[in-house]
Amino acid sequence: VDEGELIRGRHVVLVEDIVDTGNTLKAMLGALKGLGAKSVTVATFLDKKCRRTVPDLELGYVGFECPDAFVIGYGMDYGEKYRTLPYVGVLKEDVYQTS
Repeated sequence: VDEGELIRGRHVVLVEDIVDTGNTLKAMLGALKGLGAKSVTVATFLDKKCRRTVPDLELGYVGFECPDAFVIGYGMDYGEKYRTLPYVGVLKEDVYQTS
């Protein structure tokens, strides 16, 4: 089955864990609309608005606004670690910053 056949004429909900700059999301929205989606709505668990570089990015559903911090847990990881934490936490800078 052609992927366009699965999308064309349908209302699509794109689910994200976190929206940061918006660059990847902009590309995904363009691709889905290019495949003929009737509409595309974005649902995200975390929205990191302070890092947004794509203006006027429309998010239909937002769980929580996220500060400018490196978050882990609930499937979000750092170096394949912390993904299975049953909560969202902020990773200490000294873990990912190198001198």
